[in-house]
Amino acid sequence: MTITRRGLALGALAVTAAAAAPFNAARAETFDVRMTGQHRGVLRGGRFAMPTYHVNFVTSQQATSVMSIGSRARLAMVLQGVDQATMRRLTNEAHADLRRQMEAAGLTLIPADETRTMTQALGIAELPGNLEVAGIGPGITVGSSIRRGWVTMGPDAAPALAALATMRNQMAGFGAIQALQPFNRTPDSADLVVFAPSLTLDFVRMQAARPGLFGGAASTSGQVGFGILASSRVAAQKPAGRMNIGTPGGFQPRADVFSDTPFAQVVQGGAAVRAGASFADAVDENYQAVQRARGDAVVVDLPVWEGLTRDAYRSYNAAIVQAIASQQG
Repeated sequence: MTITRRGLALGALAVTAAAAAPFNAARAETFDVRMTGQHRGVLRGGRFAMPTYHVNFVTSQQATSVMSIGSRARLAMVLQGVDQATMRRLTNEAHADLRRQMEAAGLTLIPADETRTMTQALGIAELPGNLEVAGIGPGITVGSSIRRGWVTMGPDAAPALAALATMRNQMAGFGAIQALQPFNRTPDSADLVVFAPSLTLDFVRMQAARPGLFGGAASTSGQVGFGILASSRVAAQKPAGRMNIGTPGGFQPRADVFSDTPFAQVVQGGAAVRAGASFADAVDENYQAVQRARGDAVVVDLPVWEGLTRDAYRSYNAAIVQAIASQQG
């Protein structure tokens, strides 16, 4: 689905329109997720504990390009048509699917209730309310920037862990494995591997380009597309017993993986967006800052979007199982 754009004046929001295209019927689709990372040895074990399974739904994006104080472009897009109850249901499904896939592969997974009891006994904090909702926050752009808003949640049986909620700082994903180190205090840590997936699902690919040394104009662009982001890291820890640091590690998709299946229509100016850094970061029912400025609404066909979400988590889960199974024996 191609998005066209037109130029902006100073301080205005870029407005885009999607070429109208009929929705395809939901169909099973495989996302080609290939894992990479530091997991050799870390994943070798006879028992596996999954204390949580985060799903991060990207719900808004803003691309900004700045040439000078008098030349800038901004494009904002907001996901609409998906409520938190739907997200919660799909998060529970994703968690249950990974458990099924692991069991089918002959991997011994500790029951969710036992793992949660262990997690709580170790003092690992759960995300308050098992939910984090954020709109696009304020910031200063030098050159170009892409900012996101999101909803993070965990399954009911294994709520999201606060230390693993890294959407506010993507670099924190590399240090998130430290959140699993308390499992080193587990009395019975022999042959145990602890791992925590964090699946991030996006709805649009955006770009912000600043002009080169020889001129040009600040520009932004976007293309609606459902995808799994490469930041969907799986943190892992192989405990080594009391007073030892164990072996930390993790793995993630080699690259973003997007689908070409149409799943939404774009309504120009159909969503509220942040107008400037001076405004409060209040978030509305569309997970976006409430402001007078407008952006484009990406209105989903819910059955198609749900189908793509299921295809995505099944593919992501299959890649996790393959990574774990490859280290056994």
